[in-house]
Amino acid sequence: MATHHALANIDIVDEVFQWFDYELTHGYPLEQTSDFVAGESAGEDVEIERRRSLASAARTCKSFHEPALRVLWRQLESLIPFFSLLPSFTKVQENVEQPFSSWHPRDIYHLPDYVSSHERERLRKYADFVRILYLATPAPTRTQDFTPESWSSMRTLFGDQPIFPNVHILHWSVVSPRTEFPGMMHFVSPTLQQILLNCCYWGSYMDARMPDLRASTWVPLLSSTTAEICLKASRLSQLTVCMGELDASEFITVLSHSHPSTLRGLTVFGPHHLPHINISGFMGLARIVSLERLTLSVVIDHQPGASIPPLDLPNLLEFRIPYCPAPAHMVPYDTITSARLKVLDISKLDYIGMPVLRRVCSGWARAFPALEVLSFRLTGTVWDQPLHTETQPLLSALEPLLTLRQMRSFTLSCVDVPVTVGDAELTAFSEAWPSLVELQVYNMSIPDNSRGSIAGLPGLLSLATNCPMLAALGIGRIVLFPRDLSMLPTGRFDHRLKTLRVRDGLAPDAYHLIRDKLFPVINMRLHKAVWEDEERYRCPP
Repeated sequence: MATHHALANIDIVDEVFQWFDYELTHGYPLEQTSDFVAGESAGEDVEIERRRSLASAARTCKSFHEPALRVLWRQLESLIPFFSLLPSFTKVQENVEQPFSSWHPRDIYHLPDYVSSHERERLRKYADFVRILYLATPAPTRTQDFTPESWSSMRTLFGDQPIFPNVHILHWSVVSPRTEFPGMMHFVSPTLQQILLNCCYWGSYMDARMPDLRASTWVPLLSSTTAEICLKASRLSQLTVCMGELDASEFITVLSHSHPSTLRGLTVFGPHHLPHINISGFMGLARIVSLERLTLSVVIDHQPGASIPPLDLPNLLEFRIPYCPAPAHMVPYDTITSARLKVLDISKLDYIGMPVLRRVCSGWARAFPALEVLSFRLTGTVWDQPLHTETQPLLSALEPLLTLRQMRSFTLSCVDVPVTVGDAELTAFSEAWPSLVELQVYNMSIPDNSRGSIAGLPGLLSLATNCPMLAALGIGRIVLFPRDLSMLPTGRFDHRLKTLRVRDGLAPDAYHLIRDKLFPVINMRLHKAVWEDEERYRCPP
């Protein structure tokens, strides 16, 4: 039977096999993959079948061989399958108890320091296919590992050449820095674009069990590894480091002096305890002028009332602070400036009072004049501060932000904060930000502030009139009063709002009136249990 001519076109065959390019960790933010275990994914069965199909296709015919292998070996979650290509790579121990966990016994493999040239060439053939290396499983939960001598064998076999010369993404969880940091460097290639380094250091818990791996051991090894990464990975664009409980000061200082000019994104965080950083280390970020994306979840070591000099990052476009359970004066909410910043995302901002919030908003307006996307969560749970219970309109604090005329997306969640959000705020937002595409304002109020977030016809009408590009609107509650019905137009707006979210529900008659008169293309699911017994949700006759 004649072979179809399409199989002779390598581009067509490659396109077919790209549909088998399934990634277990695809779609997970890098900050969330430090605890990710590929073998325990819900898609494990699918992944096994995918790899079997690719391996079978590679043995079917010459046309399928290399395209199938290219996809099969594109991503690795373990080094064991790769080195198992060598007949001399052997298992030397089984079910060895872990130093931190007896629940995950592991098998130990050994890599000899000599293999034949034929076997070495075979390794190199498959190594060329690897683009992503996810060694995300921390050592205490690994079911397979190497002997300490195996890391030395890698240097003997490959010298200073990277084992995977075409790798683009490297994710490595380190528990034993003395062996794993040098071992990891065998896989750092000039082609690397993204690195996630997870330092599994858990402070006193680890010090008590492995006293030779205290923070005083980790910090210099991390610093020297950082300098070596910057030297070898000349195309690195994104560096993410989970510090565990290590101090980040020396790491930032070393990075600021040795970073490649291609570095565009930096993320520094800790999964459970925030890494500390001194002011000198924090100010070292100013030397990384190429930064466009910065995510910091750190605690700055300085005393309350002490000022931190402004840190200007002229090319910064996105700045994010994930959840930081620390006093506000130790979190860099308002210390960074950038005239080009487009996105500001603050996961938690302590509410101490309207004057303080207004001062923070004024600082943001001055520091980020080109801001287009702002998202922050305001919480009334503060550190050693009394909560002011007098309810005040939120607009009095947010007013400085109205000068940011390029705003396209504004998201604010208030939790246990004594403020009100209503038509005045929506009207002011719509008049100041005509380019709005997304607006979400929620107020999860304190118990005695039951009317914390209410929108009516004046606010909705102002949005429909002034924000023609608004596509998503979220609000706590919508109430339509009889006195406002005369404001409705005789016809209907041709507005393109598609998504309407009302946290406390919306009665059917109010929903249909809004859709018929203001936003004709919205499609909102009504939850009957929320509104059927609540008369205040209903549109007055």
